[in-house]
Amino acid sequence: MAPRTPVVAPHEYFERNGFELRPAATAVTLAALSLVVALVGFGVLVVRRFETAGGGGDVSGAVWSALAGYLVGVVLAIAIGWVVVAGVLHLLARAVVGHDGDFGETLVVAGWGTLPTVLTSFVAFGVLAVALGDASTTTPRMFADQFQANVRRSSVLTHAVGFVVAGWETYLYGHGLSVAFDARSSGPFLVGGLVAYGGWLLTLF
Repeated sequence: MAPRTPVVAPHEYFERNGFELRPAATAVTLAALSLVVALVGFGVLVVRRFETAGGGGDVSGAVWSALAGYLVGVVLAIAIGWVVVAGVLHLLARAVVGHDGDFGETLVVAGWGTLPTVLTSFVAFGVLAVALGDASTTTPRMFADQFQANVRRSSVLTHAVGFVVAGWETYLYGHGLSVAFDARSSGPFLVGGLVAYGGWLLTLF
């Protein structure tokens, strides 16, 4: 049976299905929605936490006001990031692989490469929810300090998940670029790894 997505068998998928933009755009949309759902869910938990403590009214307005602007920025960042990552992948692939490829095909590969970040989004939600659990609501400053400390304690987990996701992206990028650039060398995987793990390293700072 032909694979319906390239997340498990990217080489076979791209050889059989080619490089259609619409499914890749759908993958980017799903990645963005997963992050939006995670952030909105976190907002709900924050509001309920303060409502339980008797201060929900003021906090609710502040939380949703802050999240509204942030969510718009997140969606735009994902859309712009898709094109930027595709551009970097394409330039590096042309330099390393040594074949002329079509940018539209690389754009499709990069779009599908956003799908593994769904895992990152939901792990991040879990980390935020746990960090929220025992943060004091006595004062906003105390809450912020304890919440941030709890998040930092979970940084090893989030970085480890990000490392795994970067490996998944490398696998997808490498096979996708191999088909797009008609290459049988390790060059596409080198390019994919540089981009995927370069992005992961940026999250550490």
